[in-house]
Amino acid sequence: MEFEELARKYANFYAPNYKILIDSKDIFREHFIEITNVSFDDDLERADTFTFSINDPKVKCLDSDVFEPGNVVEIKMGYGDQLATMIVGEITSLRPNFPTDGTPQLEITGYDLSNQFRMIRKGWVRENKRDSEVVAEIARKAKHKLETQIKQTEPEHLSVVQPLRYEGETCTDYRFIKMLADLNSFEFFIKGRTLYFRKPRKEESEIVTLKYGTSLLSFNPEINIANQRSVVRVEGGRDLRTGQEIVGIARRGSEEARERGRRSGGDIVENLYGEVEERILDSPVYTQQEADTLARSRLNRLSEGLIRGSANCIGIPEIRAGENIKLEGLGEKFSRKYYIERTTHAISNAGYSTTFNIKANTI
Repeated sequence: MEFEELARKYANFYAPNYKILIDSKDIFREHFIEITNVSFDDDLERADTFTFSINDPKVKCLDSDVFEPGNVVEIKMGYGDQLATMIVGEITSLRPNFPTDGTPQLEITGYDLSNQFRMIRKGWVRENKRDSEVVAEIARKAKHKLETQIKQTEPEHLSVVQPLRYEGETCTDYRFIKMLADLNSFEFFIKGRTLYFRKPRKEESEIVTLKYGTSLLSFNPEINIANQRSVVRVEGGRDLRTGQEIVGIARRGSEEARERGRRSGGDIVENLYGEVEERILDSPVYTQQEADTLARSRLNRLSEGLIRGSANCIGIPEIRAGENIKLEGLGEKFSRKYYIERTTHAISNAGYSTTFNIKANTI
């Protein structure tokens, strides 16, 4: 979509607006609350969050049941009456501020509906299941009922076990789903009331095109080859049926969603240093397909760190993590399509702004 189309949709981005509903009720209309600012963060690597602040001169809001932890919040953002749902989540924190001078304020924060998975660890163990089937079962048994868009993974495992810890932290149900996503080069996130467990959609069309100097206000990219590898090797596993040792290998050139005519980080480091290898020795794999899948997943994850950057533009609700965006006016190397991995949308007296982080695996 061109920026001009969005400008027409949002009446040239005049009149930023938002709506906050708690348990399906508009808190401004129901309670005449003065909201001073609202923000929303979405991130492919962690749960989405929201924050809003209200003036509370008589401390009525702090004592009200409306803002009880656990209450369900829906936040919409946009312009005029063109509002998009940004997050549905739960209140997790109340932070009052009683200043020396001025009006007391109350800051309310919370997480999206994946918070229900962050709070528990059920110790899942399933046999003869695909990772996607385990994720579907976890979603079905969630406190808040969720729609699901779950892509099937391969292979079917002899056993899928929730470990005690993952990446140095207690392996809650949230981190367990995240682990299964990482092992399959998948994404896991919740938008609204829908759980997504899928391949990144890096080959789809960009959601909008922004040009530096007009619609793109700032852009700060970095090219970094420090963690790039040209081959990933998974060793140490044994086939439970045959007893044979298993070795999974993924090489440069097999990175997902490579842009034609550009070089990956693996290409660059191999040209500079010869074969640059990473070995994985401590992951339990019991079939050749499991080893190959893990090797490809790790190579993809490393390759995504080749280009990362942050950008800023006027508030655009369509800019969300998990979407593609095209940036222009940045020279041949950086004028291209990127994948969005994080965004922040904020509305205050200063207006509506969007900041976002991007990544790419080729230059």
